[in-house]
Amino acid sequence: MAKDQINSKDKSLEQEPSTLSGNLEAKSSDPQQSPAPGIINNEDTASVRTRTDPDQVSSNIKRIDGEDPYWTEGIRNPGWLSTTTVFLVTFSTVGFLFCWGTFQQYYLDHVYQGQTDSFRIAFVGTIGYALTTGTGPIMALVIRRIGYRRTMLIGNIICPLGLFLASATTQLWQIYLTQGVLFGLGGGFCFNASFILPSQWFVRNRGLANGIGNTGVALGGMVFSPLANYLIQALGYRNALRVMGCIVFALLALGTALARARYPPPSRKRSSNDSETTTTASQVENDNDEKSQRSNKKHRACLSSPLISIPFGLFMIFALLAPLGYLIPFYLMPTYATQVVGASESMGSALVSIGNAANIVCRVSLGFTADRIGQTNTLFTTTLISGIITMVMWQFSRSLAVYGVYCALVGLTAGAYISLMPSVVALLVGMGNLYSGVATSWVLMSVGSLLGTPMFGLMQQHLGWTASIQFAGAATVVSALCMLAIRIKLDRRPFVKI
Repeated sequence: MAKDQINSKDKSLEQEPSTLSGNLEAKSSDPQQSPAPGIINNEDTASVRTRTDPDQVSSNIKRIDGEDPYWTEGIRNPGWLSTTTVFLVTFSTVGFLFCWGTFQQYYLDHVYQGQTDSFRIAFVGTIGYALTTGTGPIMALVIRRIGYRRTMLIGNIICPLGLFLASATTQLWQIYLTQGVLFGLGGGFCFNASFILPSQWFVRNRGLANGIGNTGVALGGMVFSPLANYLIQALGYRNALRVMGCIVFALLALGTALARARYPPPSRKRSSNDSETTTTASQVENDNDEKSQRSNKKHRACLSSPLISIPFGLFMIFALLAPLGYLIPFYLMPTYATQVVGASESMGSALVSIGNAANIVCRVSLGFTADRIGQTNTLFTTTLISGIITMVMWQFSRSLAVYGVYCALVGLTAGAYISLMPSVVALLVGMGNLYSGVATSWVLMSVGSLLGTPMFGLMQQHLGWTASIQFAGAATVVSALCMLAIRIKLDRRPFVKI
């Protein structure tokens, strides 16, 4: 009897690993068990499947809010390829838009002199930024239909096409349509199809991954601004646009090739399962019952959705105001340097590079810091500092040295909201609502981006630099107070990581 019991125990121990692996395979193959925070095409993720090996899961990767952490957040995580994609896309789209100040000054002084003013022509740059970052809800429909990679391919064509057509323009309204609308629309296809990918792969290092990916914005501004000034002086502004169009096309194509997504959309997963298994009539009835139950639950849960909660509503105000303290200083660095400080045009472009170089350090270091002390803590602190130095230091920048220090400091603090925004939204609304939350945030940010710089230019013309600078700084301080209210709403304890 004892020998039979030992043999039966040995057999059960031999069966446990296979049973465990079978359960894991069944769970990963069931589309209802895997969350789908992003709207990603299944065919684009066929080569990158989520691995859940119980022997390899790191003990410091924790389940948060029902998330399913990848088995590693180290170098073997495919999410780093998606981080590279975000870097290349932001470098080529938003980063390029940060050299608009150089083109704006050249257009005002040499091409359309006497035909426009700084208020009207500023809309070219802000329209491009607004369309790049604010078309998320529209692009969501496109991604559901054709997948994220095909969506990025459309942007690969439209973005450089806008610059090529801008090089052949002869009237100001054509600049609005080409360098503004067309480039911004192409950027929207690429940007909105890529920005949530790193958040799907990381939990513990999510802030760091998003920070590294979004350094493309700062590095793009640092590279494109002096490059635009050099090419305009050496080749003329038309050939400068053509050269930059070629650069943008090459970088976007590489980013599309490297993109990796973890979660396919539920509809695509359901169709692939149907082709592999035979569904009986009873299963169809059960599916219909489950669908109706899910639909009823969806309607009942509408009013309790985190997307209409008080913290997320406060974050929407933050998203509307934060760009005013970031884009206004960067867009107007060349103008302020030449008109107030008395610097040359090349030095004005160099100041943009200084600000963006500091911004690179900001995005990586603050992403790392946010993973340690909390996203809301980091974002409140940096936004408040940015608003204070704008109201105080920019106000009294009358020499090149002081203004150069201000450009570096604003670069170190003002751009944190871009890299930390996906992480904060994931904290507020959960991974299940990540795309909707981030897309809504970008819409509000695009509104602030679209109106901020032209409003600043209009105030500067009628009220002077002092009132305009105080407006930009005050808007940033108010956005910081909104983030403080979010922090208190989540947890009143002052030293808790949130």
